[in-house]
Amino acid sequence: MLVWRRFIHTSVPRYLAQSAAASNSASPLSILRKKTGYSLSHCRTALQQFNDNLEQAEAWLHQRAQAEGWSRATKLQSRAASQGLIGIITNTDTAAMVEINCETDFVAKNEKFQQLVSQVANSLLLNQQEKTKDKVFFDKDTLSTLPSVDDRSKTLADITALCVGTVGENVVLRRGIVFNTKPNQLLSSYCHGQVNTASSNLCRMGKYGALVKYSQIDSSNNASDDGTSSSSVSTRSYPLRTICQDNIEKPIELSTYLDNEDEATLLHEYLNGYIYALPSRESVHDLLLKNIGTQIEQQQLKDVHILPMDIRIQTPDPVYIYYPGLCLSNQAPKTDQAITREPIVIIEIITPTTERLILHEKSINYQRIPSLEEIIYIWPNLKIAHVDFRDKQSSKWTRKYYSHQDKIPLPSSFNNGELVLSDIFDSMVSFKFHIYIM
Repeated sequence: MLVWRRFIHTSVPRYLAQSAAASNSASPLSILRKKTGYSLSHCRTALQQFNDNLEQAEAWLHQRAQAEGWSRATKLQSRAASQGLIGIITNTDTAAMVEINCETDFVAKNEKFQQLVSQVANSLLLNQQEKTKDKVFFDKDTLSTLPSVDDRSKTLADITALCVGTVGENVVLRRGIVFNTKPNQLLSSYCHGQVNTASSNLCRMGKYGALVKYSQIDSSNNASDDGTSSSSVSTRSYPLRTICQDNIEKPIELSTYLDNEDEATLLHEYLNGYIYALPSRESVHDLLLKNIGTQIEQQQLKDVHILPMDIRIQTPDPVYIYYPGLCLSNQAPKTDQAITREPIVIIEIITPTTERLILHEKSINYQRIPSLEEIIYIWPNLKIAHVDFRDKQSSKWTRKYYSHQDKIPLPSSFNNGELVLSDIFDSMVSFKFHIYIM
């Protein structure tokens, strides 16, 4: 006869006591692995080496991870790191912003990489000593030597090496800045394309970031003629564009920029002594400019010259030098000409990545050029345009909007030339579809 027996604990306290005893008897290997997160083989090796001493094994594992991280960081340091995140932390009287780069956007979404960004930003606030200065810049070398906020015995270079060992990509501490305020000043920040909810020690992260310091000017010193008072806000923001590594703290001469730009592989713009990398253009940008140039050429307008894309525009003092989308002039370009100071029409393509830069910086400086008569802004996503016209007599600028079916008139000196928006946008759509089906 076959008998089945089922043993049941008749005492709940006895059962719980046995379960607690079983949990307390967990092997050192499982405890060490759960505590450190390192691989099973590494944890086993550490315990064997130190006779199951958990503290010594854990310390050895951390040292090994540090050494492996530095080794991998050395091997990968020559690889380009063009992705990454901006990290921003703001307090009542201090704010920090850092840029940390990696090789791929995939790693930028990694939790370990985002923890590094938060650590670096918090470390900047902890270690900055020059609180009397309005702003303090940190270059790559300075950032690397700062102590970490979590472990003062390690530098930011040490924890970056650990991150490299974890994510398997080159990681670069690019730059950082700290803003300090005075009693009458306030701080504000903006993070575009934010990837987190600011839970990592209140560090917000995204693809673009800006810090703004502002203060209200004493209204008693700003009384108008009619006796009423007015106030204004002065702002200082850290540029969203990438500043040249050698040009972070002090301006350079215009001649130095011109000499270096002729030999540079990447394009840069000159802003009153400071050099910024030209933001990358979207594919639709070049396609639209090609369609616009073709349309102008087909009209065979007399004394209308489309300047080559590599010719820059220079503003009067203060000197700003930009690469425009497209530039029209009544003077034919000269051999080896690099800059024009007398454009008649400037055409810019507005995309989400260029909107703020063009409309809030370039347009203001473009309007200081005496010869300029029109600035045409094309919005490919909305299939509309708006144009800033200069009145020849008063030199005042007015704006007019155009829809998909409208025609934009060129200056009268261009013999009644025009841009037909429907032709520009329709040719853009058909060309993109043709490439897709190929």
